[in-house]
Order: sequence, then structure tokens, then C-alpha cells
Amino acid sequence: MNEEKVVDVEVVEAPEAEAAPKSVSVTLPLNKIVDETAKVMEALGKALIKTAQDVSNLMVVPVDKVTRAQLDLLVEAGVAPTRTKAAASLLKESVQSRQEIFEKVEKTRAQIESLKQQLHSLVGSAS
Repeated sequence: MNEEKVVDVEVVEAPEAEAAPKSVSVTLPLNKIVDETAKVMEALGKALIKTAQDVSNLMVVPVDKVTRAQLDLLVEAGVAPTRTKAAASLLKESVQSRQEIFEKVEKTRAQIESLKQQLHSLVGSAS
């Protein structure tokens, strides 16, 4: 692929100059253009993948005016850089502080799943 593309460029000097515009031919190898385009497309693809991964972690959580004001207070005080980071931090702390409850919920969920499987076995053997 050694094709070359010739591009005609018109060079116009500053208005003070009274000389006529000059034409210049610039020769660009087609493979160079293709390589650079491929690099740009690859970088764009990586950026899109990263953005999609970041977006997949997002949640929309409505908050009342008081909660929003408290999040703003944390940002204004420099405790958190953004409302989002402040809310995420508080949510994480809340989940961690109630770990015992989550363990009980998980145990109960596992028991329910086991009971469902037993029911499926009973219904399956009865038919």
C-alpha cells in the first residue's frame, strides 16, 4: 500500500503583501494517513470503553432538600470534592456499619433459595 495522496494547498500571505497567492503541493503517503487514523480510532475506542465502564457504576438516587444541603456542606467544607463523592462515601460507611444486618439478610436469602429448590424438587417428582 504505497499509494500517495497529493494535496494542493493555497498559501495566502498577509493582506499587506501584494504578491499573488502561491500554490504548494504537499505529498502525504496514504499508509501514513491510514496509520494515524487507526491510532486515533484505537484511542477513541479505549476512551469509549472506559466511559461505558464508568457509567455502568452509576446510580440515580433522589434526595430531599435537607440531604442535598448537607452534601453541599461537606463539599463546601472540603470534606468531599463533589456531592457525588460525599454521597458515595456516606453510603459506603452506612453499609459497612450495618454489616451484621447484611449478613443476616444474605443468610435468609440463601435459606429462601434452598426452600425454593426443595419445592421445585417436590413439584418435579410429583409430576
